[in-house]
Amino acid sequence: MEIESFFPGRIRISSALFRTRENLARAKSIVGSRPGVRSVSANPRTGSLTILYDAGVVTMDMLVEAKREIESWENRE
Repeated sequence: MEIESFFPGRIRISSALFRTRENLARAKSIVGSRPGVRSVSANPRTGSLTILYDAGVVTMDMLVEAKREIESWENRE
């Protein structure tokens, strides 16, 4: 999984795993359930998620934890 762009309040991540709708839905669910996340949009063509969040609520630690959770099932695929 790669961080494609980042600035407080918006991050875009990509992974070859995100090229299927099922995996994108799972990733959206993981990320979208975090407090402070405003929206998660997915693009299966590019294999990316764009996450808009409240930078005053969501910490870098929370983003890293979500990334770890996604990677844990990514490695099982």
